[in-house]
Parts: sequence; C-alpha cells; structure tokens
Amino acid sequence: MSFAIIAELPLGVYYGGVGDGEVDVLPSPSRLHAALLCAAAQGPRARPDGELLAPREEDAAALRWLEQHPPDGVRLPMHTVNTSSAIAYRKLGLLEKSKERIIGKRSLSVAVDGPYAWTWASDPALPVRAALSELCSDVSHLGQAQTPVRLTVGDIEPSHRLDPDADLFSGTGVDVDVSVAGRMDALVDEYVRANVTPPKANADGVRSSEDEERRPVVRAALAPARYVTPAPTPTVDPWARVLLLPLRSGRPPGWVRLRVRWAVALHRALISLIGTGAPAVLTGAYASGVPQPANRVAIQPIDGSLGIAEWRGAGFAVLLPRNADAADLRALASALQALRLVRGPGGDTIAIDHRNITVRSAADFWQPLTAGYRRHWVATPAAVPETRGLRHGRWSLADAVRLSVGLVWRDELIGRGRGEAWYRKVADAAARRGVQVEAARRITDIDLGRFVHKVAPGSVVQPYHAELTLGNLTGDRTLIAIGQSRHLGGGLLVPCDHLEQGSEA
Repeated sequence: MSFAIIAELPLGVYYGGVGDGEVDVLPSPSRLHAALLCAAAQGPRARPDGELLAPREEDAAALRWLEQHPPDGVRLPMHTVNTSSAIAYRKLGLLEKSKERIIGKRSLSVAVDGPYAWTWASDPALPVRAALSELCSDVSHLGQAQTPVRLTVGDIEPSHRLDPDADLFSGTGVDVDVSVAGRMDALVDEYVRANVTPPKANADGVRSSEDEERRPVVRAALAPARYVTPAPTPTVDPWARVLLLPLRSGRPPGWVRLRVRWAVALHRALISLIGTGAPAVLTGAYASGVPQPANRVAIQPIDGSLGIAEWRGAGFAVLLPRNADAADLRALASALQALRLVRGPGGDTIAIDHRNITVRSAADFWQPLTAGYRRHWVATPAAVPETRGLRHGRWSLADAVRLSVGLVWRDELIGRGRGEAWYRKVADAAARRGVQVEAARRITDIDLGRFVHKVAPGSVVQPYHAELTLGNLTGDRTLIAIGQSRHLGGGLLVPCDHLEQGSEA
C-alpha cells in the first residue's frame, strides 16, 4: 500500500466497546477519526477559540480528507477475544442513598498479535500527510483509556479490503462505521454545545444519590462499511512427488531421535553415487549468481507410526520439488536404483529395498482427515528458524514459525528478497493465508546438532517445537517440511488432529 496509519498496542490488548456488552474487535475508521480529532482539538497543536480550543486549519483539512476518503483496506491482526466471565468491581466515587456506589463489569478485551492499520491505495497531498503524521504522535490511546497506543504513518499490507458493493444484510466480512463529510463538524458542534457554558456552582452540590454524566453518542455523518478478506491466490504445493524408499529390515537404533543425521547419511550416499556433477537441486550448492529456489530435494526419515497413508514399516521419503529439471531427476533416479546400503550415525548400516521404491503424489501423503476433526501440524522432530530474530520492532517465536512457513511458499507469496523488512512481509503473508501458531516453545538440548546439519558461522541454533495450522496454503494431506533443516530431516509437519468443538468422537 502507498499510505497507512498503523496502531501498535504496547500492552498487546485492545479495549473498546461498540454497544452494551459487545466487544469491538477492530477499531473502526470512525474511531480513528475521533481519536485524531481529539488530538487536534485538545492536544498541543490546538489553537485558542474563545474560551475553548479548536483544531488548526491544516489539521481540520486533514480530518476532512479522512471523511472524503474512507480507508481502502484495514489490517486486523491475529487476535483472541477475551470471553472470561470474571467480573471486576470498582468504586465509582459516587453516592447512592448516602452510600458509595460500587459497580461490577466484565472485562471485554481483545488480545492482538501485531498492529492494527488503516490503509489507502493513494497517498494524500503532502500537507495532509504531514498533518496526520503530527496528529498521530499526539494520540495517547484508542478505544478505552486502558488501551495505550502508538500511532504512526507508514506502509503495511492490509488483511481486509473495502467492498463498496457489499450487501450489509448478507455475506461475511468486518462491518464498521466510517466517517463521512460533516463528521468533524458534528463532533465539534456537540463539544461546543456541552462546554461553551460553564456549569453553575450548585451543580456540584452533594446529593443523596449521584450518577455518572453520560454524554450523548453522536451518530451524525457516519456510514456503514464492510471490509472483506480478498480471495486468496491459489498456491501449488512446493514438492510435487515423493519417492518412498523402504528399509529391508526394522528401524535401526536412534531412527526417531536422529532423523537429521540419517537424512544427511542418505544425502551423502546419493551424492557419492552420482559423483562429479551432482545436481544443485540435490547438493544445494548453486553457482554464483544463480537464483536459488525456495525448495530443493528434501529427505525425511519416516515410519508407519506417523499416520502415512498406506504405509507400514520404516524408510525414507525423498521429496521432489515442482519444476525440477528432468535431467537432474534422471540422475537422482539412477543413484536410487544403485543404492543398497546407507552408513549412518554411530557406524550403523541400513539396507534399502530398492526393488520396492514407489512414487506417489505429495498431495495425498497423509491419512485422510476424519469427519468432525480439525487438522493441526506438529514440527517433527523440531524446526530451526532461518534467522536469529529481528533487531528492530517486535518479533516473537510465533513470527519465526510463520516466517518458516512463508519461506516454503516465498516465490508465490511475495517473491525473492532479503533483510528484516522482507522477513516481516513474508511472515505477514503467511498469516494472511490463515497460518496460525497454536503453540510454540524453544528447545534446550545439549546435542543441538541432531536438529540441523550445518549452520553459517556466527549463527545460533534455536530449534523449536510448534503446533500450527496452514490455513489455505495447501490441503490437509500434503507432505510439507519447514525451517532451515527442512531438506535434511528436520521440520517435518506431521498431522495432529483435534476434535472440532461441538463434535462427538
């Protein structure tokens, strides 16, 4: 997008009601307009207007620009609505029949994993942009007072886009109010009416019963609008086919624990059989200046306990990337036919049943999902992030997981790039496609080498366990691996199915 107002919540929680007991999940454009008007009319930029304050002319022009240009998009971050039934009690400081009044209210809030934003396809004129930027820095909170906020002008991709032809009585989306022409004037007029005449002294007299002063809600110059999630661009699975290499006998010791090392052992054996000229799609060693694809040939040790469709015993899954060169695949097939033994960790040797190598689609690898269940994925044995973390701005382990997923589909989601800004865009693109991190934790282990084969000098290995969903990136039976070690035994996404809420086992 060309222009955006971004709201970062330092506490990660948003409080804002839109009616009696209804939680406000997304701060509406009209709420943003009101917050900026408050900053313009009550903040350090306000000008005297008789006994009151009023916005400067340049700030008023910026607010009228907002009325004439509703946001083309909004960013609704990953969020969880607080549905707790807990009630908080507090004293109001008011009297009720000579006793201090105590009220109880439910805490209605939304926990968010990232910023909100309102976006426009075209930049406003420079004076308007400058005024909005200055006003943003003077906004202290959004919604209720317990939601401190940092508003900035910047650039961010929206999660929802304005549907100007939406039928607000049917369909789905996020329905909010937007300010239209005359909104600022209506709010200013109500403020002047309520404050131009000072209250009389007897209005502060003590009474046996007191009540809160409730200002009327100004509904003038508001219009409903719907923001919808754009239809996702179809993606193709990163690995098209899988070669299944069964073992002649049972699993060797350490087969489950030492998946990465067994994958490395097979990798070396195949390169040795091919010899000089082994294809880069297998070795990972690309010539200088040659663009590296997002995914190469991947090797994953497997066994029947993982939930593989029509598979028993143990062996290797060799994942073949989509659009791999035919000559490279022929070289790999020739090496597999010649493969007999693989010497692995600790000197253990396994025999490959090369006569029973089979090929299947990566899209139908796992057992079908049972009706009434929802498929989650668990990174097995663990995944390793591609970065040490980002230095600027907020970056969580969940962000690292989304980045690992996004990098598998990077060429389709966002294209090649580098640097912190690009990493954030990749993670955001994965989130927009519905990737959710249900749980994640770092692993502390003396033998971190069992999670990754090779790392760059100065890098820190920080493997993690994660449970996640893949949204609409792929089907629920597709073979996928994520993370730095996905090509050699790490980050295999194994199904972990959960009963849907309201379903019976």
